[in-house]
Amino acid sequence: MEKKKLQYALIGGFILLIVVLFPLVSNNFIIRFGTDILMFAIMASAWNIIGGYTGYASFGNVVFFGIGGYITAILMEKAGMHFAVAYLAAGFGAALFAVLIGLPVLRLHGHYFAIATLGVAEAMKALVQNLEITEGNSGIYLPMLDLSIKGQYYFFFYMMLGTLILTLLLTYLVLNAKLGYSLIAIREDEDAANSVGINTTLSKTIAFALSGFFTGLAGSIYAYQQAFLKPGPAFSVQTTVKMIVMAVFGGMGKLFGPLIGAFSIEIISETLSNYFLVAHTLFFGTVVILAIVFTPKGLIDMITQRKFGISYFLENIREHRI
Repeated sequence: MEKKKLQYALIGGFILLIVVLFPLVSNNFIIRFGTDILMFAIMASAWNIIGGYTGYASFGNVVFFGIGGYITAILMEKAGMHFAVAYLAAGFGAALFAVLIGLPVLRLHGHYFAIATLGVAEAMKALVQNLEITEGNSGIYLPMLDLSIKGQYYFFFYMMLGTLILTLLLTYLVLNAKLGYSLIAIREDEDAANSVGINTTLSKTIAFALSGFFTGLAGSIYAYQQAFLKPGPAFSVQTTVKMIVMAVFGGMGKLFGPLIGAFSIEIISETLSNYFLVAHTLFFGTVVILAIVFTPKGLIDMITQRKFGISYFLENIREHRI
């Protein structure tokens, strides 16, 4: 077992080294594309905490992304604060909002919870559109990063990379602590978890707050990178759908599943948009459906099990009664 852990650590370290060196040998377009992958990997991993490990499929996680972006924009543009301060405030602000809405909505289950979180995201979008401090639908500008063009690409890439590493590291620590076991117990059977003394309300709220915290950090970096923020893109439901698809595609409830999903989905999406511009959405949807049908446990299961043949796909179909 220890030898296997060492092998995984060496492989992980090698992959991380490649990612760190990646921008130094890439052009601006590739670096920006890599930054987008890292951003969605953060959001998919954050969603995985509440959706994958806790079993509460949130359809409104984009609200934390938007809140993180707008906290950053307001603090930097209106209050003249440094990005480092705005970045941390965005994460903690999104986490606080998650706690406030989590206390009532986490009492709901299944599709009721999903609809409630979607409603929260849409309500926040409408609120931001009508607030003077956010400059409504006109959008709000942020100060430009005082670096060369290449330097800006490097900065945002490494900010996203650092945030992703933080997300994965803290998620790993949570999973190997009492809280992690509580979340998995809630996912498997919440009533049984309650009966053995687990404070399910507290555990769910902490999970939701962690999900909000990391998503808010991603929103903060995104807002500074764009240097302009509008309610539509910041609170787009499509963003939530994308992070959910990435988590499911890669392997929901697995640490590296969302990361694999984000990388795969973005590559597939970019390839299809280049070769099938008109029918891009149709082809993209078909690829996702086929992946979920044949690999319902995600790509990470196929990788870890080292099963790539037709027998693996047929086994999944029989096992999940598709």
